[in-house]
Amino acid sequence: MKIRALVLFAVATAAAVPSTGCATAPGGGTSADRNRLSGEELAATNSQMVYEALELVRPEWLRGRGPVSLTDASEARPNVYMNGSRMGDLDYLREVYVTDVAELRYWPPGEAGARFGMGNPRGVIEIIRR
Repeated sequence: MKIRALVLFAVATAAAVPSTGCATAPGGGTSADRNRLSGEELAATNSQMVYEALELVRPEWLRGRGPVSLTDASEARPNVYMNGSRMGDLDYLREVYVTDVAELRYWPPGEAGARFGMGNPRGVIEIIRR
C-alpha cells in the first residue's frame, strides 16, 4: 500500500512540474516563428497582394472568431496596423503589394491590446514596410 502511494505521488509530481523547453507551433517552428512572416516568405508564394499570400501560408491569421460581444454581432477579425497606425481591417491587405513588405507580424489579442490599445479583440496584423 505504501509503495502504491509513493508511485502515485511520483507520477502526480512529475505531471505537475513544467518542462523547460521552447514552445513549438504545429509545423515544427517556435510559436514566435508562426507569428512572423518575412518578405521573402511572402514573395515565395508568387502572389501579388499580401492578402492572397496570407491565404496560402497563414490562413489562420485571416479567420474571424464570431461576434465581438452579445451586444455587437459584427464578426471579430484582426485589424491591420502599419507604423503604429491603424490602417483598417483585413481588406486593407488586398491593397498592399507583397514587394512593399519587409515583414508581417501577427499579434494575438492580449499582446495586441498591450501594444496597440484596446479594440483589437481578434489581434493585429502589423505591416513592416521595406
